Amino acid sequence: MSTQRQVAGFDPASTPPDPGAVHTPEQFRQALNALAAGRGPTELEAAAHRLQPPASLSKQTVSDLLREGRPREATLATFLRVCQVPRQEHQAWQAARGRAEGHSREPDLRRLVPLIRVGDADPRNLGVHPAIEVPGAHRELPTYVERDTDTAPNGVRALIRRAVTGGRGQLLLLVGQSSTGKTRCAFEAIQQLLPDGWLLQPADVEQIRQAAAHPRADLVVWLDELQNYLGASDGLTPDLVRTLTRSGVLLIATMREEFYQKYAHQPGHEDSRAYAIAWEVLTKQATPIPIRAKLSTAEQTRAQAAAAHDGYLRAGLLFDAQEPFPAIAGAPVLTRRAEGGDPHIRAVLDAAVDATRLGVWSPLSDAFLREAALGYCDERQRGALSHDWYESALAYLTQPLIRTAAVLDPVAPPGTVGARGYRVAGYLLQEIGRARRFTKVPAATWHALIKHVTSPDDQVRAADTAMYLLLYDCAEKLLRRAHAAGGEVSKLLADLLARQGRIKDLRALAEAGDIAAGERLVLLLVLRGRLSEAKAVCLCLGRGMFPHAWLIADALTEQGRIEEAIAFHRALADAGDDSAVGQLAQLLAEQDRIDDLRDLAEDSHNDNDHHAAYHLTRPLAEQDRIDDLRHLAHDGMPYAAEELVDVLVKQGEADEAIAALRAIPETGRHPIVATMLADLLLERGEVDAAIAALRPLAATGHRSVIHRLLGLLLQRAPLEELHALARAGGPATTRELAELLAQHDRMDDLRALAEAGDHLAAHQLAKLLAKQGRAEEAITIVAAQADAGHGYARTLLARQGRIDELRAMADEGNDDAACQLTLLLAEQGRLEDLRSLAEAGHSVAEDQLARLLAEQNRIDDLRMLAKAGHDQATRRLVDMLVEQGQIEELRTLAKAGHDSAIEALAEHGPIEDLRALVTADHHTAVRRLSQLLGRQGRTDDLHTLTEAGHYQAAEQLAALLAEQRRTEDLRALVDVGAPYAAQRLIALLCDRGQEEAAERIQRFGLPLEDDGEVQK
Repeated sequence: MSTQRQVAGFDPASTPPDPGAVHTPEQFRQALNALAAGRGPTELEAAAHRLQPPASLSKQTVSDLLREGRPREATLATFLRVCQVPRQEHQAWQAARGRAEGHSREPDLRRLVPLIRVGDADPRNLGVHPAIEVPGAHRELPTYVERDTDTAPNGVRALIRRAVTGGRGQLLLLVGQSSTGKTRCAFEAIQQLLPDGWLLQPADVEQIRQAAAHPRADLVVWLDELQNYLGASDGLTPDLVRTLTRSGVLLIATMREEFYQKYAHQPGHEDSRAYAIAWEVLTKQATPIPIRAKLSTAEQTRAQAAAAHDGYLRAGLLFDAQEPFPAIAGAPVLTRRAEGGDPHIRAVLDAAVDATRLGVWSPLSDAFLREAALGYCDERQRGALSHDWYESALAYLTQPLIRTAAVLDPVAPPGTVGARGYRVAGYLLQEIGRARRFTKVPAATWHALIKHVTSPDDQVRAADTAMYLLLYDCAEKLLRRAHAAGGEVSKLLADLLARQGRIKDLRALAEAGDIAAGERLVLLLVLRGRLSEAKAVCLCLGRGMFPHAWLIADALTEQGRIEEAIAFHRALADAGDDSAVGQLAQLLAEQDRIDDLRDLAEDSHNDNDHHAAYHLTRPLAEQDRIDDLRHLAHDGMPYAAEELVDVLVKQGEADEAIAALRAIPETGRHPIVATMLADLLLERGEVDAAIAALRPLAATGHRSVIHRLLGLLLQRAPLEELHALARAGGPATTRELAELLAQHDRMDDLRALAEAGDHLAAHQLAKLLAKQGRAEEAITIVAAQADAGHGYARTLLARQGRIDELRAMADEGNDDAACQLTLLLAEQGRLEDLRSLAEAGHSVAEDQLARLLAEQNRIDDLRMLAKAGHDQATRRLVDMLVEQGQIEELRTLAKAGHDSAIEALAEHGPIEDLRALVTADHHTAVRRLSQLLGRQGRTDDLHTLTEAGHYQAAEQLAALLAEQRRTEDLRALVDVGAPYAAQRLIALLCDRGQEEAAERIQRFGLPLEDDGEVQK
């Protein structure tokens, strides 16, 4: 069916995709990508603009088309034109699209992935921790204690309700420490709100893709321990989340705080692509919901009431009234087990914890643990080991303690029997990991990681950590193993080799087809003046190197090697580099090579590439070469037409300019040409002729032409014709027509359009009526538009004080109406109405209510709202307490974990209060105390906090040691991974005149020291 055709970047030796062989959505997506022939969204968008007539194909549209393979009919038609598919084949491609669409509706998701009703889900299978054994307690789980977030205006259940009622999917992420009730909170929320929905607990990301391919609005995707779906070469992506949420799918996820913090910083040049993708999912698409470890006062009250009938809760509250859930999940039992073993047992556990915090998230193998654990034993301990030391340690650590929980959980892949690896219990990983956060990892662990870790994703994460610790040798070995296993590490490995100037190693990777290595190699060669070698690399690697070829061409030009630069551009253009034509044209223009430019323009015009013509027309105009410009304009080059008209008008030859533009064939006439012709005709008063010049292109939907034509026809054409013309240009020109009619006070025409359902016309009509003082009539006109989201209706209602109508809209879920209503109620001081809106979850109402209560000094009301979980009320209450000097109540709020109270206490209370809060593990208190200690120069106190695993303290300590010029102490902080310690060490060495040492560290890192010491 298909004929052979040449597409830029497409292998002419391969057969173009046959639309007749396309039946499924995936086959259609692959076929579309084959047509694209490696060109990305930017390139295809530019190609669409170069079509005759030009077409619109945005980068986002192209990205969606290539990723999802579900274009609209018109989008596909434009895409086929861009890919130079013969017009006689378009019908076959549209038929293939129809088959793919029909196929996508056929399979039921339940036949593709395992789904169960939410109401039938087992909480244990979803990740809820088993409870300890308590005499008299026989149920599997304790009574659920309602969390503050369950009823908070912007809590988990409120967000689920809004997502479901609004038909908008969402990714909700419950973040907190281990064993604090994250998973149970999420489970209870969907059980109560969505019992009849379908639940997918995906085994891998592929099952999530299946759900995205066949979405249903009643689907809940359960992602407990979200980090297991992120940070991998084949992990969860923003596009996948976006596809699901656009279809109304709810994704509910949990994540431990230490993993969430790993993605806290914005991706930089040295971060992996997998990190950047995970960061975008977490920061741009997920809605984080914090679950605090310590129960609030209200939560404690509810827990104590439930404990009267629940032995689990009684036991947990007896152990810790503020944090009962870790005890119920068996954390004390696990902790005692972990702390009670012999040194070789703790060595195995510490090796497992360190490997996980370094980035190995897959189950840890026996081979790794056996080898790494020896690095945690000193010489005496190693000498005392028995022949079965590892087996005895493993038996101790894997013994089930609480039903099925153990210090190390054996893990077997699906469908297999027997442990294939081990994971540290979540609570222990959190606690021991925090204690070891700034402890140096033994060299034996790094050697074992390099030797035994096989997952490319684990290897990349561990390499990232090694780079952060300046252990570049370890990072390279891990990256090379990941590269050999197919991991997406080319950029990271190439960056490391380029940093060290290793041209030979980069060349070896480039010769194997590694584009990232080729890019860095070309840059190094250019910087070293080895341009011939750089050219050879660029041409050898082909298409992937085109964006970097300009470096070579610029260097050749700067050296005066013009002919060589021109020949290089020609070679790139012949190899399929579209941008090379433009760069060659610019170079020829700079050299006044007019004849070469003309030849290039004629050659490239056949490929719809106007770069050469653009650069050719300016020198032709400067030399008044009218015939050449006329020839290029006639061939459909709009830049030539612009220059031609400009030259002729300056010469007083407007008639000749009009004749030249009219001579351009209508079939290839560009909107610019039509507009220029119309302008010239209008200057002569020939309005009808100007309209005639614009009409052909207006019919094809060109907005700029429609814009001009609407203004000309406003007083000449009936309303029906104007409206049809405006609609052809889309929403922008439809809005423009309404604005034009309003400017000319054509109220009858606006009313007719409004009655036909045009809300833009209704808006303009209402504005005119309101200006005339006819507010009631204006509200009547736009009232029907309000449900469609027309904001002016709500504005008018607010101006007229129409509270009942605004309240009705707000009750139906219209957030904008709720905002207008809130501001109106606040203006009128109606506190109780504001309170109702705040309790319904409207954040603006909460803000306004808190403001009014504070202005009226109603501190008891603020206390009640703060107790109910209203953040704005808490902030206002804190401000009032500070003004009144009520430090004791501030302490109470701070102990409950309110950040605003902790900030206020840091400013107005004694340092001992901050120390007490740090002991209770309040992060804001740690940050403020660390800052205070840093200002006071108290390194010993900062050391103590750092050894306890506090990140902010380590950061302050590094800054203070650099300020005190303590190089060796700063180097020790680099070894344990203190934040910014490496940068401060390098800066300090430079400041002390040791530039060579600083450069050596910056390029080659630090050596891995086999010091043989146990790292406790």
